[in-house]
Amino acid sequence: MECISISHKTAVAGEREKFYIPEEKAADFLRRVREDAGAAQCVVLSTCNRTEVYVQGEENRFRQLEEVLAKISGSTGEQIRKLVRRYQGRKALRHLFRVVCGMESMVIGEDQILGQVRDAYGYAKEAGYTGYESNSVFQAALACAKRVKTETMISRTTVSVATLAANEVMRLPMPCKTVLLMGGSGKMGGIILKNLLSQKDIRVIATARSHNGIFQSSSMQVENVDYQERYARLEEADAIISATSSPHYTLTAGRVREAIQTPKERLFLDISMPPDLDVEIGKLEHCRLVALDDIQKLAEDNNRLKQQAFADAEEILEEELEKLCKVLLFHRFTEEDVHWKGRYADCSAEKLIYLLRDELDSTSFEAVLKVLAGTGR
Repeated sequence: MECISISHKTAVAGEREKFYIPEEKAADFLRRVREDAGAAQCVVLSTCNRTEVYVQGEENRFRQLEEVLAKISGSTGEQIRKLVRRYQGRKALRHLFRVVCGMESMVIGEDQILGQVRDAYGYAKEAGYTGYESNSVFQAALACAKRVKTETMISRTTVSVATLAANEVMRLPMPCKTVLLMGGSGKMGGIILKNLLSQKDIRVIATARSHNGIFQSSSMQVENVDYQERYARLEEADAIISATSSPHYTLTAGRVREAIQTPKERLFLDISMPPDLDVEIGKLEHCRLVALDDIQKLAEDNNRLKQQAFADAEEILEEELEKLCKVLLFHRFTEEDVHWKGRYADCSAEKLIYLLRDELDSTSFEAVLKVLAGTGR
């Protein structure tokens, strides 16, 4: 397997935005990868923190993959090479496992990436861009993530971008807080809303573009309003969170300045990709803007606390990765030599052991003998 990755570890939010591939463009991107890079099996994972392309094989397709990214982003090959990380073979498999287990996330152990990888793989599979090898790889990675989640503390006391955003709201000094939430009916917005509603003394004004998109809640803490009312409701808000998938700004600095009358401190949280909020909002008086790159700083304490769990997860990952590599090696062997059973049909156990002794190094041969000794008891 080969993988190229642009993530929060290599690029700031403004740079990552250029390579973000929304769901409606995923089919066209996969088609380009197949045609331009010659990759029959490919999966693209694109989130607010990373865009990664996985292709089956080890044919050094990195340059072709970079060219596909250049076409969709308007970047030059040189610009991409400054941001991209490349993985091949077992390193690519290990990277995927680390990603799906939340070990490469901005917030270590966050849960959302598991669903995002599952969706990306499911989309590629449904569209006919996967095969035996990629199916085996992604299914093994997802199974490993479930085991890590069950057997380690890495995902206990779940912390994610959404929970960190809600925690930042709770740090505001006023006893009762009013939050204007845009995008509450989406995946990320829904998680944020649930986190907010789990707190006391929180009132949420949730916007939606249509009645069907309005978050349905019996809670007295939520007031549903039309998206067009967002500027009119800014005055009463202590915190404003935007988590939409809009291609346009949900709030611009000029209109925010016009809408706000009371000179109180307000928190603006932008956790969207591409960004929802005009960066100039952060320069307005009494307005503090927290964006995705700022969330990374909030995640540092959480990540330090999870270092032991991280080590435990690494052990599980290596165990599961070893199993997968054996499955892929055996499949490759049987595919390349369909008559292998017949070739060894008349080979005695003694002859096979001597053959292995002559061809393997001592460590490998010792491992074989231990297996044979165990199965013979």
